[in-house]
Amino acid sequence: MREVENFIKDKKIDLKRLKKFGFKLKDNSYYYDVFLLNNQFKMSVKINLDNSIFTEIIDTETNEPYVLHLLEMKRNGYGEKVYMAYSEILERIKKECFDDERFKANYTKEIIEYVKNKYGDELEFLWEKSPKNAVIRRKNSNKWYAVILTLSKRKINLDSDEKIEIINLHNSPKEIEKLIDNKKYFPAYHMNKKHWCTICLDGTVELEEIYKLIDISYELAK
Repeated sequence: MREVENFIKDKKIDLKRLKKFGFKLKDNSYYYDVFLLNNQFKMSVKINLDNSIFTEIIDTETNEPYVLHLLEMKRNGYGEKVYMAYSEILERIKKECFDDERFKANYTKEIIEYVKNKYGDELEFLWEKSPKNAVIRRKNSNKWYAVILTLSKRKINLDSDEKIEIINLHNSPKEIEKLIDNKKYFPAYHMNKKHWCTICLDGTVELEEIYKLIDISYELAK
């Protein structure tokens, strides 16, 4: 079996979903087998609890390992078909069996869960060069109502280079003006400061208060 490197970076295994998908536990690892392209190939996937993932494809006619799908320069039309089927299975596993863990703060995780449960909205990672920055948008308007970022405290004029997770939320200019105190509520980082504010997700503002502000921001995104 070959390891698939960086495939599930910043992801956390959900063991219940892994079992529901069809993985079986054996010797502290989880295994899953599936046939590809009308049973011409058997794909085996092994996932360890340290998030390492290994795959193997066997040609069912010869019972020999098939590796051409891994050699980009040597993929012909058929090898490309195998690669596409193989990649589709891996993407399904990633989507259905793992939770995103790019954000580490408990507050951030609670907020992501709140938004998912109340509005059914998921994080969108739009910037390849900033993989730890995400937006949340309202489905019926496609407008953003929250932006979660990872940045240095110095970016919001705090005297520290410590990395912190923050959320930008929309509000009325009048309320924004009332909120900003540069202790708990800050002028919005990289957003319109008249209509948005920044909150550090480190406990300086209670979660219940952040939830209320998320709800306001959601309403304004109509």
